[in-house]
Formats: sequence, structure tokens, C-alpha cells
Amino acid sequence: MSRGFLTVYAGPMFAGKSAYLIEAAAHADNVLCLAPAFDVRSGQRLHSRTGVSRPARSIEEWPQDARDFSDIVIDESHFLVSPYYRGDVVADILSARDGGLNIVAGGLDTDYHQEAFPVMTRLMAAADRTVMLQARCHACGAPARWTAKKRETGHVLETGDADLYEARCDAHWTLPE
Repeated sequence: MSRGFLTVYAGPMFAGKSAYLIEAAAHADNVLCLAPAFDVRSGQRLHSRTGVSRPARSIEEWPQDARDFSDIVIDESHFLVSPYYRGDVVADILSARDGGLNIVAGGLDTDYHQEAFPVMTRLMAAADRTVMLQARCHACGAPARWTAKKRETGHVLETGDADLYEARCDAHWTLPE
């Protein structure tokens, strides 16, 4: 059995990561789409702000039937950490890749403090291909590589959309008030 391939899409919110993942899933023949059970915004679907979506399985641990598929697409990978995920998702992904599965994973590379999400750092380091995406700054329209939180809630791992987050460039990124 040959080794699979791991592609990671990373960047700030509003960069189009989910759209790339949905596109990857559309080109796979036997694909399993996964999303963290912690993220209940879209139900059991991968959802893009472009309006496209795809059914997905909500997970808290690696699916036992993963090897029944040739391709796995994982959205919001930065959420797949304890206490929201049982086990080590990076080890699970690498084991699946070593077993011949092709995996496309996406997630935020940094939090709203500009601190790296360790799970994403590990995935990007192990990836066969990493694609860093940028959004457009909500303040000026320039390329944005940061996620900014509009108001402090006391949570680093927190779901939300434009109600809570914005993409920001270097010049306009700030911590929430």
C-alpha cells in the first residue's frame, strides 16, 4: 500500500479555507468529510461563506471507519484538541496518511492573540503541501493574515462569525477591548 498525501489549508477567518476543502471533497471519489463536534454553527455540514456546503460527520475522536474511505477532508482542525477531541488528531491523521489515505485539513493557523494553534503548527510541519491563505482586512481591504476578535469573551477556542471576528492586516490588527 502506498502512502497517502496530506494537504493543509491555513490562514485567518474569512480566507476561504472551507471553500477549498469543499472543492477538494467534490473531486474525491470516496470521501469522508469531518468537522469538530464542538463547532455546531453549520450542523453536520462543511459550510463556506460562498454559499456552498457538503455533508460532514461531527467528531470527538478519530472515526473507526476512516480506512473505508480513500480521502478525508477535515474542517476547523484547530478545534480538534482536548477537551473537544479524544486523542491526538495529528497522530491520527499521520497514521491515516501512512495507511494510504489522502487527507485535506483546514484551520486557523493563529488565534486572535496572534499565537499559533499548536495542532495546526504540527499539521503544517508534517504536511506534504501547505497552502497559506489570506483574507481581506475588514478595516481597509488590504491582504489580511490575522483573525481579530471584536470583544473579549475570555475564550481562545470559541465559535463565531462576523458577529465576533474580523480579518485584519498588520496595520489594523488589535486585541479586543
